[in-house]
Amino acid sequence: MNGADWFVRLLQNRGVEWVATLCGHGLDPLYDACHRAGLRLIDIRNEQAASYLAEAYGCLTRRSGVVAVSSGIAHVNALAGVVSAHFDGAPLLLVSGAAALATMGRGHFQDLDHVAMAAPICKFARLIDQPESIGPLLSEALDTAAAGPPGPVHLTFPMDMQRAEIGDKLPLVVRTPKSRGPVTTPVVPEAERPLLVAGSGVFYADRGEALARFCARSAVPVVVPIWDRGSIARPIPEFMGVIGAASGGPRLLADADLVLLCGAKNDYRLGYLEPPAVRPDCRIVRLDPEHLETLQLPPRPAWLAEAQRRRDDFRRAFESAAVRPAGGLHALDIVDALREVITDETALLIDGGSIGQWLHQLLTDRYPGHWLTCGASGVIGWGLPGAMAARLCFPQRPVILVSGDGSMTFTVAELECAVRQRLPFVAVVADDQAWGITRTGHLRQYGDAISSDLGPIDFAALAESLGAHGVRVSDAAQITAEIRSGLEEGRPKVIHVPMQGGNELPQLAP
Repeated sequence: MNGADWFVRLLQNRGVEWVATLCGHGLDPLYDACHRAGLRLIDIRNEQAASYLAEAYGCLTRRSGVVAVSSGIAHVNALAGVVSAHFDGAPLLLVSGAAALATMGRGHFQDLDHVAMAAPICKFARLIDQPESIGPLLSEALDTAAAGPPGPVHLTFPMDMQRAEIGDKLPLVVRTPKSRGPVTTPVVPEAERPLLVAGSGVFYADRGEALARFCARSAVPVVVPIWDRGSIARPIPEFMGVIGAASGGPRLLADADLVLLCGAKNDYRLGYLEPPAVRPDCRIVRLDPEHLETLQLPPRPAWLAEAQRRRDDFRRAFESAAVRPAGGLHALDIVDALREVITDETALLIDGGSIGQWLHQLLTDRYPGHWLTCGASGVIGWGLPGAMAARLCFPQRPVILVSGDGSMTFTVAELECAVRQRLPFVAVVADDQAWGITRTGHLRQYGDAISSDLGPIDFAALAESLGAHGVRVSDAAQITAEIRSGLEEGRPKVIHVPMQGGNELPQLAP
């Protein structure tokens, strides 16, 4: 048995079923080991996309996605998904191959210090420099990725370490869960207008149901920072939607006298919880997601009713401010179609600026953990590999990706990989021939769109050329019908929606 065989056996012992990858010289022994052991390789055309696929898996399952790439530029490309996992707090393991340890630093092929590049954005980054350390380092990496808060980790695995003979009697390293001990419920001050901000930490702690119970018994309005992981599995009356969207939101944070920050970061989406984003006398309390099980607050039904009114008024105003074109399609037509087809089981992925804002404002009567957005990094172009990950996570669920046209072109070649590896989903492309959210901002600030317009692409024909099913729609009713039929197909389907409205987002006073 060599080092690569042992590495693969350890991955399988930890429940890893597949590895996202792009082949390269530095991975040859590891590939051979995967092939012989039956560990599935999901091969991708770009390391960036492979890392997005692994990160999306971590986001959806709370278990580390694994991505393996070769050395040098391959490692650099894969860091895109690692950065996204760093922002999201998502568990991910990046394994980078390399030429022999013996010639490292002497200018061998693609000689690069992978660990130094990965360390600033990883919880753990190490070079495997002796065969006996393969098991301990891999176990420590996976344990560190999963430990709260989760995040990305990295191992550089040189080829001589992959090929090193290690025998067959090394012990399997089994993870022993660490006891957190008792969680002390904090003292929360009395408040007339409390607001709960529930971030990704609630999802990763698997406290979605506890969140719903707490909100119900305490009548507390709850918001989720835009792009954080959602934990609202079903519509609840206390959910106010997302906070921190570029398209605004109802006035809630500014009037709250108590903000309960649970599993969320205090960042720009919350105005750093400083005036004028919050009242000068507002109290801020950080909650561990475990606190949701036992925390009690006196219900304030009048404030909850007022928050609901503000939420509903904002959504009505946001939707009514849209100007639907005569004879053309608008972003709202996509929203309406999704309202018709989404069920509690649907895995919905949102990749894009303008279309993402419309969906976040008008679809979020719920925000379950099997919906996925760009995450706190604000990355675009992750959607196609993300949809592949969703299909791998949820073999029986409907999987729908909604993407902007710009976002779609980042990784569009991955459609071929999805087709070839039988990972079907429906992709709806909202095509406004622009980097829509940037174009809107340029027009407001400068009166001109600066380098933010895009040319036409026939996405239906492009999809067909890559082996997928492509269709272009011309009226709103077609969108719903094509999504429904696409969910029954056994291959990826791309629905091209050329839009004449929805580029310009409404700007409403808070």
